[in-house]
Amino acid sequence: MENIIIIAIVGSFQAIAVAFISGLFSREAKTWKAEQLKAEKRAKLRVQESILSMKLMTANTKLTVATAIAVQEGKSNGKMSEALAEAEKAEREYRDFINHIATEQMATDE
Repeated sequence: MENIIIIAIVGSFQAIAVAFISGLFSREAKTWKAEQLKAEKRAKLRVQESILSMKLMTANTKLTVATAIAVQEGKSNGKMSEALAEAEKAEREYRDFINHIATEQMATDE
């Protein structure tokens, strides 16, 4: 009789231990998944920011070249207007991106 009680108690402890360990793994998996989603979101934002940064650098280079040509030739040309418009557009896109990120960050902060 005592053996049956001991076996029942040991079996109960085993079931409790398995349930407890399963709960820990489940919680850890949820935490890991949430961290993965955050990392993927940050990576997408970095890609978008890098693209906008490259646009800014390209526009700046074109504006610099157009300015050098205008100074060299002593007059403004069509390239200057195009380069200036492109630089303004790239700056506006970058500023809009930063504002969007800031707004999103403020909305999601707890």
